[in-house]
Amino acid sequence: MFKIIPILNPDGVSRGHYRADTRGVNLNRMYQTPTRQVEPTIHMSKAMVMHYFAQGRLQLYMDLHAHASKRGV
Repeated sequence: MFKIIPILNPDGVSRGHYRADTRGVNLNRMYQTPTRQVEPTIHMSKAMVMHYFAQGRLQLYMDLHAHASKRGV
């Protein structure tokens, strides 16, 4: 079984931000204690990952993203 989340920052990306949300916060730094109100995509993604981990069904977690300032990456 695969679970794919295509983008965790749709609001920020729509405004031209690649790491930051609409508040200017780097969402890659919010995994420790995300809240449903402030970082909803991070909160729900973490909840899903932890759900499968608790069931013993998580075999691999990958966070893939590109760098906008590096060519060919």
